[in-house]
Amino acid sequence: MLTPRGSGLLGTAVALWIGSQTFGTPELQIAAVALIALVAIAFVSTWLTSTDLHADRLIQPAKLPFGGTAEARVAVINRGTRRTARIRLTEQAPAALASPPEETIPVLRRGQRHEVSYRLHGGQRGISTLGPLIAELSDPFRITSRTKVVPGTATVTVRPKIVPLAQGLPLSGISGGTGEGRPRPRPGGEDVAEVRDYVRGDALRTIHWPSTAHRGKLMVRREESPQDPRATVLLDRRQARHRGQGPTASLETAVSAAASVICHLAARGQAVALVDHAAGAGVPVRTADAWLDHLAEVEASDDDLRSVVAPLTAGAAVGSTLVAVVTTPDGADLQLLVRAGRSASTRIALLVEAASHAADDSSGSTTAAAAARLRAAGWRVTTLRRGDELGERWNEILHARRRAVGA
Repeated sequence: MLTPRGSGLLGTAVALWIGSQTFGTPELQIAAVALIALVAIAFVSTWLTSTDLHADRLIQPAKLPFGGTAEARVAVINRGTRRTARIRLTEQAPAALASPPEETIPVLRRGQRHEVSYRLHGGQRGISTLGPLIAELSDPFRITSRTKVVPGTATVTVRPKIVPLAQGLPLSGISGGTGEGRPRPRPGGEDVAEVRDYVRGDALRTIHWPSTAHRGKLMVRREESPQDPRATVLLDRRQARHRGQGPTASLETAVSAAASVICHLAARGQAVALVDHAAGAGVPVRTADAWLDHLAEVEASDDDLRSVVAPLTAGAAVGSTLVAVVTTPDGADLQLLVRAGRSASTRIALLVEAASHAADDSSGSTTAAAAARLRAAGWRVTTLRRGDELGERWNEILHARRRAVGA
């Protein structure tokens, strides 16, 4: 097709032809014919060249940490039998990953290749596709052009943001562990770490009658069990509960928190299971690296929390530690969380205050009430608002626990 320059030349030729006929000037007619011939030659030269192009991409590395960088190399190859025209390349890439580069490359002979490189920045978690290339082929004077979509794409994985977390939580299957898997002497009297509220389905033999008499409600003593080096992370990604868009959305806060906890637990020798969608009765255990790949592509879902935690409330093995990364829970959610964590000796709740990630910021009191109820049930709880540092909130859990043990 004609470029703006070609259209201008053709319009000029028509004007010169009309002027030559009006004023009887043969020189204008010659100039008009010359311009028309130039446009015709440009058109033929463009459309007779090769458009059989292919693109090969190499991404190093293909998996980026959040905020990390990578290099993309694109090799454009002429697979046709003729040379190409002048080529202007435009890469298709998400704006959060790269500024789509544009580059003009010289004519490619048969079998010749030309390499283009550009930088990638992991500014948004997810799996993104690079390509295809858009090639605009034109004559040397850019009078005519034709557009070709060059086959070939590549994917880039940006993993969730990982925040280093301090050690200090008991992770063994024995209540009262030190945080490094070694038993710790228990203080005398009623230790709040050894009893919890009775949950429907608990065996009557586990009721701790002195605590029940003291508190006026049924309390259950945790039974000592062999150390279980397994932990479960519960991730709430209900679409109806999350707020915000892009990297500052509440879902991104939750995913980053879950990923950070998984890496923290795995580094301390725990086999980690992640529960984030409605599935069968099993609770899969994977490596931290595999979970990071999974979390890179998770999106908000329509699953309700009851169906997500069904394997845990139905008696599936949770392990010694349960970490729940959930939005502000209502009454029904609280009951599900308590039931899901009744077999874990260490129970942690990271409450993501979704409203703070949007214009509506009115759920602070609701979150505080939910946190208080979970603490009363023996959970260690902190709240994540927009802009909060996960490391600082995690330290709050550690410090609060030390004060409770000291008391």
